[in-house]
Amino acid sequence: MDLEIFHQFIIGLVCNFLVFDCGLHEGWPTPTLGKFGEDDSITLTSDQEALVLSVMYLGVGIGTIMPLICMDRIGRKWTLLLGALPKVLSWLVVGLADSPNILCLGRILAGIGCGISYSVVPMYIGEISSKRTRGPLGTMNAVSLNLGILFIYTVALNVSRFTMAMINLVCPVLFIMLFIWLPESAVYLTQKNQLIRAEEVLKWTLGKDDVQKEFEEVKRIVSGEDKTKAIGFFATLKKASKSPANRRACWIQLILSSAIGVTGAAPILSFQSHIVKQAEFHGVDFTIIATGVAVVISGIVCMAVVKFTGKRRLLLVSGPPFFGSLAVLSTYFTLLEHGVNVKSVNWIPSVFIIIYIVVFGFAFNPLPIAYLGELFSIDMKVIAGVCSVLYYAITTTVTIEIYQKLFKTLGTFAAMWQLTVITFIIWCLICVYVPETEGKSLAEIQTMLSEGFVKRSGDEKRRKPGETDAVDIGVYSLSKVSVVPTLNNSIN
Repeated sequence: MDLEIFHQFIIGLVCNFLVFDCGLHEGWPTPTLGKFGEDDSITLTSDQEALVLSVMYLGVGIGTIMPLICMDRIGRKWTLLLGALPKVLSWLVVGLADSPNILCLGRILAGIGCGISYSVVPMYIGEISSKRTRGPLGTMNAVSLNLGILFIYTVALNVSRFTMAMINLVCPVLFIMLFIWLPESAVYLTQKNQLIRAEEVLKWTLGKDDVQKEFEEVKRIVSGEDKTKAIGFFATLKKASKSPANRRACWIQLILSSAIGVTGAAPILSFQSHIVKQAEFHGVDFTIIATGVAVVISGIVCMAVVKFTGKRRLLLVSGPPFFGSLAVLSTYFTLLEHGVNVKSVNWIPSVFIIIYIVVFGFAFNPLPIAYLGELFSIDMKVIAGVCSVLYYAITTTVTIEIYQKLFKTLGTFAAMWQLTVITFIIWCLICVYVPETEGKSLAEIQTMLSEGFVKRSGDEKRRKPGETDAVDIGVYSLSKVSVVPTLNNSIN
């Protein structure tokens, strides 16, 4: 292993302690909610359970905004260290809490730390990594998040809330102890005109002395960012919104982000112990651990096959089992609600929750995040990233609250049916509007988006010089477009 890969792997590994901790916070409610009022001294009503679950995403929204204020003032490194502090406090508060309100405080702190991590870790890793390591290091983020979920699913079933919190506390503390010795981003140092330090950082991260070419590239990136900042955030947003490519990218990303936030993964994962218990199936612990394993394995399989199949095809193929598993769950609880004896098949909720999570982890969780890095022009990437995390926080909170209200007033069947309908609609929108981007350069994607959507006209048309194939997007397709730069494309 050469120094370039070794140094960047070390940085990625340390950063992923924060991401792993995000998985711990995301997964904490699933094995823990069922203990309140039984093995735990705190008793929660159904409304308080929903609040403890959803209030974390309020913190995620707050944490997402903070980097906009801090990142260019104190740097990526110190912003991440700042983000680790609420994570440390959150586990202390959650472990020592003696009332629902204190638990909610701990969850808000966790959300703030996760919001900062979700926003800054990918940017920091993107700035310190080279072409050789950027893909694997980005993949490591998704794997670390899922491993955190699996870890807490497995361990928290067998230990107390306090013990689990103290175990989890090791993660952000270890991050602080290790990350403080690692370098600041060369991009930030160049922004602050600390050119000697920036060059030294590049030499260390790249493992070589001749970094002149890479240093010039960093200066070019900083120059482009400075022009954007000179215009201002809202002026940049207004200018970027005039581009047809950016507008269509926003619509596509809205659909894809909805596949994460509004299709029900958060309430189903968190309340799965209640769902399985309602069916009187005695495999609650098995279901929780199996869903954790499913999230990890399906995510790894997705990363292995997406290069061969393409992202769009995976989303289309995964849609029917995704909303189909919800339809089976809805039907089961409808029959149960109407007094039909379904005890002989009380394993159905457990099995189809696992199927649902397998499909979610295989396609509808990782692929929208992958699209986010490809759809937007350079001047919109940071804005799009922040807005996506905010949208995730808001939609997840709303979805949890709606699920809980329907469960409380009408029953589980009503909550499941609304998720089934919403998931089916999202899949239909993906069929119609989401293009394939695998194997295409960022420039080609921007050009195709700028040309707009047209009715599919058939494959028999001959390709003109300089044209790419139409992007297959189902009912509609992107027209064949020229990859030769034009004045209009340059303006857009």
